Amino acid sequence: MALITEPRAADGPDAGVIEEARRRQRRRRAAGIAFVALAAIVAAALWIGGGSGGGSSASGERVPTERPLKLALVRGRAFIGGQPAPIGMEPSLQAGNVGVCITIAGQGGGCNGPPPTATDPIYGGGNGVDIEEKVGPRGEIDALFTGPGVAAVRVAHLGTFTAHHVAGFSAATKEVVFYRPPGARGSVLPPDVGSGALGSFEKARGTPALTETLLDASGRAIPIGGSQTFTLPNSYWQGAEAPPARGRCAMSSSLPGVKTQWGQVTQQIAADPSITVPAWLTCLHVWYSAGAAAYETAILLNASSPGSAPAPLWGAIPVPGHPGIVEIPPVQREIHFRIPKPSSAQVARELARDTRMSGRTRAEALMRQVERAASKTGEAFWDVLVPPTVARRVGPAWLLVRYGDSLAQRIAFLNALHVTRIELPHARG
Repeated sequence: MALITEPRAADGPDAGVIEEARRRQRRRRAAGIAFVALAAIVAAALWIGGGSGGGSSASGERVPTERPLKLALVRGRAFIGGQPAPIGMEPSLQAGNVGVCITIAGQGGGCNGPPPTATDPIYGGGNGVDIEEKVGPRGEIDALFTGPGVAAVRVAHLGTFTAHHVAGFSAATKEVVFYRPPGARGSVLPPDVGSGALGSFEKARGTPALTETLLDASGRAIPIGGSQTFTLPNSYWQGAEAPPARGRCAMSSSLPGVKTQWGQVTQQIAADPSITVPAWLTCLHVWYSAGAAAYETAILLNASSPGSAPAPLWGAIPVPGHPGIVEIPPVQREIHFRIPKPSSAQVARELARDTRMSGRTRAEALMRQVERAASKTGEAFWDVLVPPTVARRVGPAWLLVRYGDSLAQRIAFLNALHVTRIELPHARG
């Protein structure tokens, strides 16, 4: 059984352009895929296997193999088919960014949007609209995470849905989940879409605009003023290049044979004055390879007060036998689909693109997974929403490691990492 994970396309040298495009997608139902190298090759296959909840088939001939989704709320927690709904939220690791990444299994998501602010109490902020004529054959689950003051969300033509606390998150963080059945018409529009845009939308599309309205504990509408992601300048390097001299954080590894694939470091450290919940500023983001394994690492600071103790990581639990180390278990689901054999041109194109994003070693490993999967029928994969993660405190920061092939590997790699510089604003001469 192969494990497919997703290197973030937003963290390479073209991060700004890529993330602006992502922010124009709807944060909760953008078409998603297990990892970037597969997107052009197996998008249709994943749809056949039930990977897409909304929208419709491009050819009209693909028949889903899974039954329609069924959503149940048990004490406010969402369950699909009797199992907890796989919905993931994690800190953005783009250097210089204070943001979040939100993903729903089979529905896609958005990355690097802002945490809740006083003017926009939604994680991820407004990420545009995904226009759809009607819901696909499996139905559609919509979810949004909210910050302080939000008690419920009213969705036009559907009803009002209560916001419930999310275990493992701060007390102010809540989740709203609702379901739309197969064939339901119209598009769910985020709360920050203006009234003028609504009229134009309904007139142009001829389908209902299902607007979302945030409500406080008294049932009053909460005005939305919009928000911008807090992003500081960063620098990028790759391979054997020296890390940028202006970078405010640095790390090294004492593990033999470790190679840097690429990294990104912020050129400044500053507090985000707008956030209303605990959040993290990514100071450094580096992908390493060690043998056949790849590791994603980061240094996270307190976003509202760099230099102060950072907030506990979402969903983190202590690792028995390893004092000071916490683990964030993965959020994932198993999916089954058939992958068509890629052409030599597709292989070359995807290999070149993934090499730019995560280095040659990881790119070749991902393409080998594609080629192995294409030789099988009904192969099982993991759709990873939050990757397996370990972390430990180093002064005013979290030092974080993702991926690797096992918990033991991640812990060993984490222990071999050393923070060599955190240059806080007050420390500059």
